[in-house]
Amino acid sequence: MFLFLLAIAGGCLGLYFGGDLLLKGATVVGRKMGWSAAVIGFVLISLGTSAPELFVSAGAALQGYGDVAAGNVVGSNIVNIAIVLGLGALIMPLAINRAIRVHQLPLMIALTVLGFLFLIDGHLGRLEGALLLAGAMGSVWWVMRVDGVPDLEDALVEEVLHGEEQGLWLSIFFIVAGVVLLLIGAQGLIWGGVGLATYFGVPDAVVALTVTSIGTGLPEITATVLAVARRDTDMAVGNVVGSNMLNIGLVLGFTGVVSPIDSSGVDMLPLSIMLLLSFLVLLLAWYPRHVSRWVGGGLLGAFAAYTVLLVQ
Repeated sequence: MFLFLLAIAGGCLGLYFGGDLLLKGATVVGRKMGWSAAVIGFVLISLGTSAPELFVSAGAALQGYGDVAAGNVVGSNIVNIAIVLGLGALIMPLAINRAIRVHQLPLMIALTVLGFLFLIDGHLGRLEGALLLAGAMGSVWWVMRVDGVPDLEDALVEEVLHGEEQGLWLSIFFIVAGVVLLLIGAQGLIWGGVGLATYFGVPDAVVALTVTSIGTGLPEITATVLAVARRDTDMAVGNVVGSNMLNIGLVLGFTGVVSPIDSSGVDMLPLSIMLLLSFLVLLLAWYPRHVSRWVGGGLLGAFAAYTVLLVQ
């Protein structure tokens, strides 16, 4: 068991630092190639923060662990709302601005409902994956058109580009090293998660929905805590909404296109919780237009209760 736990811990570190290196390298390369701030900010940064989920889910699907691939996406979306948003609100109430409420949340809800419908039969085929992927690309295009560069991505671009400017070759090295770390980290998390599930006699999907999802959600947790510490609630909420949108559309969609997924282990409980939490965020966005501390505490408590039900 110790080796499995060590692999999970090492995998989480590999995913975290791999995503960070990929983000730094791609951002600078994008600027040197003359790409606009919108492309660098929304496309590259969003892809960078979703890279851990993408590598874990795609890698799991290719190795025949469909429950891990789908469970990682569903679990990550639950973790983003229940833990990331809940923790942020517990520190400071999170206001939800008009751009998120009117433009971004409906897209997140649409993709979440679509993902729910596609996974409910325990299988995700290439056509369904292609539809989700097209939805993700359309959502990115629409958000960039109506809202420009979201605050989270704009702030991250500024943070990277106002630091010490590394050279082009060093940036390319960062990208390659980041991808290698992501591959190693994803494999460590998959191997450790499947091994832990076998050791305790629980389904692979249970570990993917909990341990693996929290591991791949580390970038979102870090970004949200930092945003709240800076009193930037728009960044904190936008991080969760954007991440959930890309997890379903980009990660699940791309994974389904690469390799059809048998997700029979991801049953109605996690799928329903993902859907209910998503609609809860939409409800809070319209009234009272913020996530209060008591709601944040309730979200964290709900995740604990959900985990107990899942294990049982």
